[in-house]
Amino acid sequence: MNLNLSWDLFIIVFFGLIVAYSLIIGRNNNLKIILATYVGALFADAVGNLFSKTLAGSHNFMQMMKLFSITSPDDATILIKIVMLLAIIVLLAVKGSYSVDANTGGPPGMKVGISVLFGFLNACLIVSIALIFVSGSSFIVGDPSLASPAFQDIYNSSNIARILIDYYSVWFLLPALGFIGISFLSGQNEK
Repeated sequence: MNLNLSWDLFIIVFFGLIVAYSLIIGRNNNLKIILATYVGALFADAVGNLFSKTLAGSHNFMQMMKLFSITSPDDATILIKIVMLLAIIVLLAVKGSYSVDANTGGPPGMKVGISVLFGFLNACLIVSIALIFVSGSSFIVGDPSLASPAFQDIYNSSNIARILIDYYSVWFLLPALGFIGISFLSGQNEK
């Protein structure tokens, strides 16, 4: 059996893991992770932008980054953004002092379908934000440049990555719209 490793395969496996995890943790915790992802994206973008204006220009800091095979300030900024994104998502999902209660009622099949849908939207959100950061751009500012050779390789060789990047605004918008929709459904079931 010949298995060609590609970025599409990597993204599909990552999506599968997030959707499976979403089914394990349930709809409410999945919505909590979506909220944590939005906060994490803003935090990581802000920290990365501050970092690029301060520490990334420091000779001593860049010498330390060479231990991790990072030689350019742009690569160091990308690493900081990705690490901060993941750290904030995990921190807020595990220790965040907020809860989400989206009781939509309905048959079990519909509840599972909603969990799968939010798992998929969560995967789109996380991967598109990470790809925007890898491009060296800010997802808030948008219009990712294809300047980074690593990013250009991903973009050119992966149809899924290209869709996630080209329509990143849609992937950023859909989980919020879903969250609003589920909030209205939950509110109607309480009456």
